[in-house]
Amino acid sequence: MKIFHHFLIYLTVVLLAASCKKDEKAITPTPTPTTKTADVRDSVYFLSQELYLWSDKLPSLTSFNPTSYATPQDVMKKVRTYSPLGTKGTNLDRWSFAILKSDWDNVASGTEGDIGVGFRFAAANDLRIAYVYANSSAGKQGVQRGWQVVSINNVAATTANVDALNTELAKASISVAFKKLDGSSTTLNLTSGSYQTNPVLTRSVIEQNGKKIGYIAFNSFLGSTASADLDEAFSYLKSNQVTELIFDERYNGGGYVNLAVKIANLIAPSTAAGKLMYKDTHNSKYASWNKTVNFESTLPASNLNLSKVVFITTNNTASASELLINALKPYMTVKLVGGTTYGKPAGYYGLPTMDYYAFPLAVKQVNANNYGDYYDGLTVDREQADDVSHNWGDPQERCIKDAVTYLTTGQFPTSSGRIANFDRYNERLQTELNLPGVLLTLPKKSL
Repeated sequence: MKIFHHFLIYLTVVLLAASCKKDEKAITPTPTPTTKTADVRDSVYFLSQELYLWSDKLPSLTSFNPTSYATPQDVMKKVRTYSPLGTKGTNLDRWSFAILKSDWDNVASGTEGDIGVGFRFAAANDLRIAYVYANSSAGKQGVQRGWQVVSINNVAATTANVDALNTELAKASISVAFKKLDGSSTTLNLTSGSYQTNPVLTRSVIEQNGKKIGYIAFNSFLGSTASADLDEAFSYLKSNQVTELIFDERYNGGGYVNLAVKIANLIAPSTAAGKLMYKDTHNSKYASWNKTVNFESTLPASNLNLSKVVFITTNNTASASELLINALKPYMTVKLVGGTTYGKPAGYYGLPTMDYYAFPLAVKQVNANNYGDYYDGLTVDREQADDVSHNWGDPQERCIKDAVTYLTTGQFPTSSGRIANFDRYNERLQTELNLPGVLLTLPKKSL
C-alpha cells in the first residue's frame, strides 16, 4: 500500500570524504562513543551542527546530549524545534529526519513492497482507488484509478471501519471487492510484493475547442525509470503537437531535484533559455556551496515551448513538485487547480553515518524573482476537489475539467469547486512510514 510521501529530494546522497581540498570544508568525525546507538545519535547531531540551515541556533553537543534521546529520529525531531517560528506559530522545519539506510534505499530507488495502490475516501461510504502502479499486483490485474472499493476481506469500505480496514491492509494478501467505472463488479486477490514504480502514471492528449492539450500525471520524482518515463511522455506530446499542458502532481510528494530541473527545461518557453531557474543557499559555514541553476542554453528537442501551464495540486504536492512550479513562474503563466500545496521550500543532503542517513534541513531555494518563502504552501488559482471517481486524464474529472476550461477560454469556472473533505480519514487509512519532504541534490563540494 503506497503512502503519500512528502518529499523534497533536493540532494543526492553525499558520501563523507576521507580527505578534502584546501578550499573545502571538512566535517571532522565525532569522538567514538561507547556503543553503536550512541555513535549514531551523536553523529546525526554533529552533522546537523554543521549543515542545518539554522545551525547557529543549535546548542553544543554536550548541552544537547544526543544520547539522552531514544533514537536518531528522536534527535532530529528535537533539532527541528530550533528552527524559527512561521506565520502559524509553529517551527518552519517540520522535516529533518534520520532513517535506516535500507529503508531509504528502497524509497529512493522507487522499489515498493506492497499491493501497488493508493486509496482515498470520496464520501463516507465511498472508498476509491487514487492511483495504481503498473508493475504491482493491482496494476497487473487491471485495477484503475476511480474504481470503488466495496470491501477488503469482507470488511465494508467505510470511514467508520478505518481501523478495521488498516488491519486488513497490513496483511500480505487481501481480497478486494470492486465496482468498476463502467458499473460492473469484480473481486480480486491482491498480493504484496516487490515491484518498480512507474512515476509517469499516464500521458495523453485532450482535444477541445480546436486546441491540443497535453496531460501528464506524474506521481513521484523518485525511481530509476523516472527520467526515461519523462522523456517518453514529453516526446509523445511533442509529436502530437500539443500547444497547452496540464501537469498533474496532486499526489507527488517530491524527489530528486535533477528531475524537477529536467521537467522545467521541457516545459519552459524558449525565452527562458540560459536564464536563472533557481538559487541554492546554505548556512554561513557552507556559503561556498551556494549555487545558481540556469535553464539550458539550448532547450531539449522535446521542449514544448509553452507560454502557460496548469498544475493540478493538493496538500500532498510537496518539495520538488513545488520547486518546479516556483521556478517556472517568472517566465510563463502558471496556474494551479486543486488545493494549496504542502509548503516545503527547502531540502537536505543525505548524510551517511553507520547504518543510517541523517537529513538535517540544509538548503533553501528561491526562484529568479528571489521568492521561496512558501512554507504555508503555494495557493491555487482555482480551488477544486480531488475527484477520485474519474480516471487519470478524464476530461470530466473536476480538476482536469477546470484546467481545460481555463486553457480553452482563459478563465476558470465561477461555480464553487468544494465538496465534503474526508482528509482526516484518508490520513488515518493505511498508516505507514511517512517520511517528510525530501529534496536531494549533489553539492559542488565534498563533506
